Amino acid sequence: MSRILSTCWLLLLAAGLCSSAAAQAAQKPVYEALKTGAAIQVDGRLDEPVWSVVPAVGPFRQNANGQSSELETEARITYDDEFVYFAFRCSDPNVWSTRGKRDMHLWEEEVVEAFIQGSPAHPSYIELEVNPLGAMLDIYLLDIRKPIPYESWNSSRLKWAVQVDGTVDGNPGDKGWTCEIALPIEDVVTAPNRPPKPGDRWRLNLYRGDSKPARAGLAWSPTMRPDFHVPSMFGELVFTGRMAK
Repeated sequence: MSRILSTCWLLLLAAGLCSSAAAQAAQKPVYEALKTGAAIQVDGRLDEPVWSVVPAVGPFRQNANGQSSELETEARITYDDEFVYFAFRCSDPNVWSTRGKRDMHLWEEEVVEAFIQGSPAHPSYIELEVNPLGAMLDIYLLDIRKPIPYESWNSSRLKWAVQVDGTVDGNPGDKGWTCEIALPIEDVVTAPNRPPKPGDRWRLNLYRGDSKPARAGLAWSPTMRPDFHVPSMFGELVFTGRMAK
């Protein structure tokens, strides 16, 4: 009888954990972005004062089920009249990537990603991926998984850079890497206002893919399935108009 009770308790505990993760995912996150009045040098160092002022977006969780992850990932966002700026800080004991050219299949290795949809009334969205070697994959998708051919759309004013605390060779002993991305607001053609007005809302999701020592797919707003391309599960980016101080 005690063994039966123990088994039942474990099943109830597992069900409770799954239910909690599902509830967290159902409450899609909202990030209220502060505006920067100072120039940001996109060099991957995250040493501008604004990055210590604006809040982190919140925890990255396992995308497929919404459960927590021991892989520490932090992201912050700010903007001005020309760009939306993303900063990522990834703890990583084994930084690894091999693809070093633009528009390669970076998602197959280690990356940070931003998915941006200017209006939920329009199905198109932008996908940005950067890996520890500093390679970029920028995609304009007309609908879910319907991209314009990768090489035929490259954002002309997009900026990005990375810094690695370690080596990008797949061997352990690293500490992690950081990334900055500046997305030109002009590229988000479905947004109601460019530049955004206070109170404007875009759909947004942020992801991290890791490969070594084990594969991981993390999200700011978990889609609860093995797929990042689920705009209905994206969180919201709110442009507050308030200055970061």
